[in-house]
Amino acid sequence: MDYSPDRFSESASSSPGTSPQENNSLPHPSPSHDQAFACLVTRVQSCRLCPRMEGRSRVFGPANGSIHASVLFVAEAPGRLGADRWQVPLFGDQTGRTFEELLQVAELDRQQIFITNAVLCNPRDEHGNNAPPARQEIENCSQHLRETIVLLQPRYVVTLGQVALKAVRYIAPHDLTLAEHVGHAYAWHERWLIPLYHPGPRARVHRPLTLQKEDYRRLGVLLQNSDAVR
Repeated sequence: MDYSPDRFSESASSSPGTSPQENNSLPHPSPSHDQAFACLVTRVQSCRLCPRMEGRSRVFGPANGSIHASVLFVAEAPGRLGADRWQVPLFGDQTGRTFEELLQVAELDRQQIFITNAVLCNPRDEHGNNAPPARQEIENCSQHLRETIVLLQPRYVVTLGQVALKAVRYIAPHDLTLAEHVGHAYAWHERWLIPLYHPGPRARVHRPLTLQKEDYRRLGVLLQNSDAVR
């Protein structure tokens, strides 16, 4: 594992990707930030593109965090026992409790960040259990993710898990893989992309919680040093 001092250095991990200064394809947010967010929430809540998601909560609204945040976390999908029930991302179940613990390590709280998902509704299998989102579902939701990035203009996008890392390719291409690039900041689409593991229990097979805590500690140092959070 790479824990060199410059592991989260913005200048040390400039590729693959496009320099934040080189890509001007994203429009800037409108002056009426709150109104634009309310319109986006309305579009999300009225979305019916995915038949499997009918009847599920569309976990997107003020409870996702600050629309002025410089840090956007992108996870996989709402959990059946957590976000789908409470309509708050990464909250109310084991995964949510782990995420809260990791945020504390980074000295972050939800009021400083914005949290969303690659898929905004809870996908379930035929038995009613959590299931991975289908590729078409991720593609369908990518427009909402794109609009979220346009609105927030975050300096940092932190993907949580392989699904989220792949999902942001619908916004702009990258060649990152979770196993190889975890914990590094890469220039991507006028901002910095940082892949981390998902806080769910299955991810600990690949990245023990002790290493995930070190990832978040270093993330917190990066954000504090760059004045991304105050």
